[in-house]
Amino acid sequence: MKLLPTLAALVTVGLAFPVIDNLDADAHQKAGQLAARTLKILEEENFQPVRRSALPLPEDALGISRAETNCGPTIPCPYFDAKDQYVSVEGEYAYAAPAPDEIRGPCPGLNAAANHGYLPRSGTATIEETVRGLNKLYNLGVELGAVLAAYAIVIDGDLAGGSWSIGGPQQSDPLTPFFGNGQGLSYSHNSYEGDGSIGRLDAFTNNGDAHSLSIEKFESVYKTGGDDTSENGFDQRFTIDKFRAQYQEVQKHSIATNPYYFTGAFSTVVVVPAAYNFVINFMSNHSEEEPSGYLDGYNFKQFFGVTGKPGSFVWHKGQERIPENWYKRPTISPYGLADVAADVGIGYLAYPETLRFGGNTGTVNSFTGVAVEDLTGGVLNAKTLFEGDNFACFIFVLLQQGIPHFLKGPLDAINSATSFFDPFLTPILGKLECPELGNFDQSLFNQFPGYKYSPTGPATNY
Repeated sequence: MKLLPTLAALVTVGLAFPVIDNLDADAHQKAGQLAARTLKILEEENFQPVRRSALPLPEDALGISRAETNCGPTIPCPYFDAKDQYVSVEGEYAYAAPAPDEIRGPCPGLNAAANHGYLPRSGTATIEETVRGLNKLYNLGVELGAVLAAYAIVIDGDLAGGSWSIGGPQQSDPLTPFFGNGQGLSYSHNSYEGDGSIGRLDAFTNNGDAHSLSIEKFESVYKTGGDDTSENGFDQRFTIDKFRAQYQEVQKHSIATNPYYFTGAFSTVVVVPAAYNFVINFMSNHSEEEPSGYLDGYNFKQFFGVTGKPGSFVWHKGQERIPENWYKRPTISPYGLADVAADVGIGYLAYPETLRFGGNTGTVNSFTGVAVEDLTGGVLNAKTLFEGDNFACFIFVLLQQGIPHFLKGPLDAINSATSFFDPFLTPILGKLECPELGNFDQSLFNQFPGYKYSPTGPATNY
């Protein structure tokens, strides 16, 4: 089978941006050099991705979902090693609330990492800093960290400086006129964050703010862990299956309350459900008694910057913490791209109502779907989407398609961005057997107002 078209080929199709002659002539070269240097550093530091073939997704997905541990779908956590898994919150990694000029954003895991110095406390990071910091803190797979950071740089970061923001705009963003808005994750609606979040409101229903925690939504997801209403919440237990069921309920609520609800882009089809999975797989504590990990109410609240008990929760914005005496997943069990694809796929098969492409058409409860066959030119359908490597391939097509769609600027500038991102994605695609999806018809989403909605957001970023 043919591999997916290159990013450069995708960019040159269907775009009408004029080329600006006075664009920095070194832009392409700089982007390529930065990507090459990043990959070389990772290789020298022995940050090697775990090589795994795509996992076949199970027929009894609901049963698999209910039985899945907090360690993920591919490599188990067979034992507990306190020395290997202990995460320091002392010395250079001691908690410190962000200073007024330090950025925090919509992801509690990233905020906690910055508050403890595993990511730069400024709230902006390079790919190298992202990979090293999140691998050390959460044992996030190297290839996953590199791809997500590179995508953030291309979509809403500083390509010239090779950095991205976990929240709002960076202090200096030289290529802002050419690459998107350079606003960071807090203002990346549909390009990185999307409707149906585990803890944030949909942007359209909250005056453009999709980065502030909603106590109402937190209260709802907290209830899925049990009936412990104590201050500490030690008896609450959250699992990935409970979160998948919660995602289904959140989708229904969004359709019933958000006239601009949309799902179909990489951000909404992959990143949003993956974020639910990340909470389980990265925030769970590990112990001798529970080597596969557990997430109780105490740890959940600490990571989300919440205090109090059910009915009186209080969110302390930007105050997310790594709990004391917290142990990450073991080094032998990183959570990487293969895990993301398998976990998201299992979730869709276990709760098929959540696999939606389309959106509301300007009024609530007006959801109109787009068929997989129409999106892929008949190459895939709802059944074959989960055969072989097809779902993983489909994920990367969504990611690829998002780059030219969400970037704003001349064609030459967009080509520079894709030149930067290509080295991170090509090795992954080379290991998959993908059908030719070059006719992926994203224009079918143009009928949905939520697809085009790009809020500037209120002045509440932090």
